[in-house]
Amino acid sequence: MDKKEILKLPVYKNQIDKYLTKKDIVTNFPHNFKIKEGLEYEYATTSGTTSDRMEIIRKPNWWKDEYKRTYSNEKKLEKCLDEKLHKIIFTTAQCSNLVCFVEKPSMEKRTIGTTLYVNNTFNPWDWTKENVKEIIKEINYFKPYYLDADPVYLAVFLYLKEKYKIRTKIFTPSIITLSYEYVTVNLRKYISSYFKTDIRNLYGTTEFGYAFLEDANGKMRICKDLINIKLLPINDDKNNNIYSIIIDSYKNEYMPLLNYKVGDLVQATTDEYKNFNKDGIVSKMAGRKNDLIDNKISFSMLDDIISSVSSEILLYQFYFIDQNICNFKYITLDDSEIPESEKKDITNKLKDMGLNISITFNKVEEISPEMSGKFSILKRGI
Repeated sequence: MDKKEILKLPVYKNQIDKYLTKKDIVTNFPHNFKIKEGLEYEYATTSGTTSDRMEIIRKPNWWKDEYKRTYSNEKKLEKCLDEKLHKIIFTTAQCSNLVCFVEKPSMEKRTIGTTLYVNNTFNPWDWTKENVKEIIKEINYFKPYYLDADPVYLAVFLYLKEKYKIRTKIFTPSIITLSYEYVTVNLRKYISSYFKTDIRNLYGTTEFGYAFLEDANGKMRICKDLINIKLLPINDDKNNNIYSIIIDSYKNEYMPLLNYKVGDLVQATTDEYKNFNKDGIVSKMAGRKNDLIDNKISFSMLDDIISSVSSEILLYQFYFIDQNICNFKYITLDDSEIPESEKKDITNKLKDMGLNISITFNKVEEISPEMSGKFSILKRGI
């Protein structure tokens, strides 16, 4: 289906000069995509960072083609096209399709082909010592060549392994991708301290698959096949290097997406922005547009502050009670409070960024996932 034919679909009515949004997709779905009778298809559901889930429609086994496109962008991942190498997926148990399970099936039932899905617990903080030992046992038995993990779930798993004083070593895969949600600097460092192997950040969504894969230089590079991406400045400030991504995706012939405003952000230097059409490279992912503060401060900017002040903060959440009052919840690696000097440093750096807020630091035992199974690092309201 070419672009002219795609624009004839009901979803694009009056959309010629407008961005496609999730609201447009869910309105009168799936009839707005004019799915023909007799086609073989399956439904999937996006997980969403909060509870804003969205149904999509795909041809059966659509992830196989998606994996082939993505794996071809990286030599170690390309070996997985062999389909004999073992892969483990370690993510939230509140997902869509076959990505995870919410009941308690056996390891055999959680193995599809050469892929094992290890987690079936909604909140990783509920893992008991026996749960953690069982996950380690499965990883060591399966010996995955490739581990695809949600960074929060993997980090909590490693943290609890230490807390429970479990000495069993964990098998090290040849490559690990961190996906499903935002990867903070400290989470990345913590996971890297355990696994001395190739670790890459991977970004995508259920509706269009994978879009960016971290390269050997630590930059995020577009997975170009059947997808085009434009960068839209979030405001008129020329010194702001945060951009919204606009996507054309032809991967799903049942639901082609044109001028789709995903709601996710990237951080790019001036040169990366100028050369993006040619190189397809950005510095890193930057969070969600809905989490922007004053339409200029992204989550990546907040994370740069936290990681620059303390490497001991494993997880955290900015909880804005109102515009000027924030409760900063955090968990440290050694379960101690961060020093007063670091609290002052964080507060001052936030002020230097233009955030004149009253911030309360609150060390907590756990930060629970949202209904989607993902973790909100910035929340608003009581």
